[in-house]
Amino acid sequence: MPGMTVETIQYRRISGPFDGALADLLSLRTVDDVFVQAAEWDDIVPQRQALQQIESLSRQLNLHQPLKRILKDRSIRQQDRFSVTANFVGKRNYSMDEIKAAAAAGISARYHWQYQANDEDSEINVRIFIEHEKAYVGLRIGAGPLHRRKYKQEHLPGSLKPTVAAALLRFGDVKPGMRLLDPFCGAGTILIEGALQGARADGGDLNPEAVQAARTNATFAGAGVDLHVWDARNLPVNNGAADRVVTNLPWGRQITTACPLDEFYRELCLEIERVLAQPGKAVLLTSSPDLIRFDGMTLEQETEVSVFGQNPKVLVFSK
Repeated sequence: MPGMTVETIQYRRISGPFDGALADLLSLRTVDDVFVQAAEWDDIVPQRQALQQIESLSRQLNLHQPLKRILKDRSIRQQDRFSVTANFVGKRNYSMDEIKAAAAAGISARYHWQYQANDEDSEINVRIFIEHEKAYVGLRIGAGPLHRRKYKQEHLPGSLKPTVAAALLRFGDVKPGMRLLDPFCGAGTILIEGALQGARADGGDLNPEAVQAARTNATFAGAGVDLHVWDARNLPVNNGAADRVVTNLPWGRQITTACPLDEFYRELCLEIERVLAQPGKAVLLTSSPDLIRFDGMTLEQETEVSVFGQNPKVLVFSK
């Protein structure tokens, strides 16, 4: 992103100075949310006395300065309502809800704002992320989180967050005009994200309800996507027709397969290799990378990610 200097890359957090218009950050597709930093707190211990400390520190927060910067790029109708979101790394003797309640009490006491427990009921969101004994506090730039795409009306078990789908497309270096194929389209997230980037998106699923959900989401997105009910092991696609195959494979957990997973993956790999053009790339998200084998394709990259409380891998193959 022009104007951004990345200074810190840590688990679930990237930070650094930005001298551009904050509205430009709202176009990012692969991040869950963006915030203007308001404070850093030290010595946030795992024990419950930290809750009193969080409330006390929240009373001292200066939110006017980050709010003033945000107001340069968007209007906020009700500036006396706020919500709090919270996450932490590591074990603690208190919950995220207790963190939110403590911070809300401190902020309400200082600013006399009305706390909204539902994030969607407020355009001002205070974010607290605790990493070990350090907390980072920020004010959300947008009216809502970036991962909450308006087109995602239908959800299915195993359906990817749009930000993860966009990241998979980035792994595959998907360009406008390329034919993108997703053999397991689910709710259509990968295809929609690809179509919104200019790709010719084509995909399907064995489950007719999934295909209908994908059609609904594609309609809300205004994205041109070709959708089919099919068996991914026998695709009605010509040899070498796809520039990119990008898909979230069935893991045998949330989505089951009709035959043993190793047999299913073996048949699937033959079909992916058949329909992929040369040169071409396949990007596969799976928790069973050892079952992925291609005769005429090379593994370029293998990256572990955190999805659905699991740690699957993104495999990038080239042909």
